[in-house]
Amino acid sequence: MHQKPKPITNFSTARTDYKFSICTPCFNSSDSIRNVFNSLSNLEYKNFQWIVVNDASKDNTAEIIKSLMQEAEFDIIFFDLNQNMMATYCYHLAIQNASGYFLLFLDHDDSIKSNALNRFLFHWNNLSTKQQNDLAGLMSNCADEKGSLVGTEFPSSPYINNFFDLMFEDNVRGEKFFCYKTNIMQDHNFQLVDRYVPESYIMWGIASQFDTLFFNECLRIYNQPSTEGGNLSLLNSFDYSIGFKFNYQSLINKFAPRLKYKPYVLFNFLYKYAQYSLASKVGFKLCVKGLENFFHRILVIPAYIFAKISLLNFRR
Repeated sequence: MHQKPKPITNFSTARTDYKFSICTPCFNSSDSIRNVFNSLSNLEYKNFQWIVVNDASKDNTAEIIKSLMQEAEFDIIFFDLNQNMMATYCYHLAIQNASGYFLLFLDHDDSIKSNALNRFLFHWNNLSTKQQNDLAGLMSNCADEKGSLVGTEFPSSPYINNFFDLMFEDNVRGEKFFCYKTNIMQDHNFQLVDRYVPESYIMWGIASQFDTLFFNECLRIYNQPSTEGGNLSLLNSFDYSIGFKFNYQSLINKFAPRLKYKPYVLFNFLYKYAQYSLASKVGFKLCVKGLENFFHRILVIPAYIFAKISLLNFRR
């Protein structure tokens, strides 16, 4: 059984009054982790903590982070794993240990704009108390290394909606930068059913209960994935079929009332769910039983057949 890791900190007294917790998992990040640190050091707003998880890197990432902890003028919680667990576990661990009011994910090869936290607070403070109580948090755009927008903009700015409708009604695409309330993230934390569960699992869970405020500012620099690196966006999803099956199962069950008005989207989800069920060696009965809606249980039958045929053809 995996032993719960103990944190290393650069402070003597624990605090619970941070406004932001910024979480970064890293693996073989010796070439990039200092850039993340430098961008955090340049933040104009200083009431934050950095939770960094080293996922058993084979290079000197751990030594670099320990050195940065001595330089830092902000609080750092460092988990140095002795076994590679992948990003899902790292984020799960960081979310569990976050104590800021808001929580952000910042990848090991990304950077954050110096005014990012100020801008999140600006838009948040312009909301009424009721809106602040009702919303999960905020989300901005990302820019690439050249400063160009990644994906598409939100329909207007500021704009309140939920993430599901943003994707399937507004057709917004591309990498985004969320800033959600930590307690809501903790309530919808990753389920460790596989070594990798898509990040969208958390987004769907939150969107099923809460709206988000979206605004068209690029506050995170997102490094586009390279085929030479180990970027998670390039992984083979069938290597983590249990995690992907779980994600689609959650998506279908949580959004059943809305999906009945989107038959094409619904059947696509059912097909993906069936595909990953087959790849996970989940039998037909359990695949059907995993769906809560009776109508979906009927529809998954042809989806399962098509998925089985496609997998057989793929293996030939």
